[in-house]
Amino acid sequence: MDYQKPRFHLSLRDGVSPDILPGMLPADRAAWNETPAFLGRPAALQRVHAAMPEASTRVVNGLEVLLDEPEGSLQELMGITGMNHLGVELVDRVEHHHAYEDRSVLPQFLSMFPEMEMAVELLERDHDFLDNVLTRSRELFLALEPEVSAKELQQVLHRHTYDEEDLLIPALLHGEVHF
Repeated sequence: MDYQKPRFHLSLRDGVSPDILPGMLPADRAAWNETPAFLGRPAALQRVHAAMPEASTRVVNGLEVLLDEPEGSLQELMGITGMNHLGVELVDRVEHHHAYEDRSVLPQFLSMFPEMEMAVELLERDHDFLDNVLTRSRELFLALEPEVSAKELQQVLHRHTYDEEDLLIPALLHGEVHF
């Protein structure tokens, strides 16, 4: 897999390409809520994933409001400091979540679905790409210059969490995987 191609790269793709999901259980998001098994671990995974892009949106929106504050004002300084703390906290949470997935979830998933090696490799490559975005984001948040980084983080978190759910939740719903 050439991760730099638009069909694979996290910041360029529109979703997981169906050809890397051989034999995958149906991933009909509309039907997930109707499946009794969804109320357990799958719903929890989706809530955790939803919280990350939502938090990044709050950081981006907060920073955009601060652009209207007079430069050097107390409101600007306090607002940027608050947004930076939220940004660093978001980076910490995403790093912790992905470390858990890399250490536990993805290896277990791959042991149960070895035919999904290419899809798991895609998610692992996403995590590598996200690690770089998270590192830059942390540096920019700490340097009080977070505007660009927050938007990039918002974009890639949304795409990655959605794609990860398309891979993991159908397996959880099928009852063959318990992370």
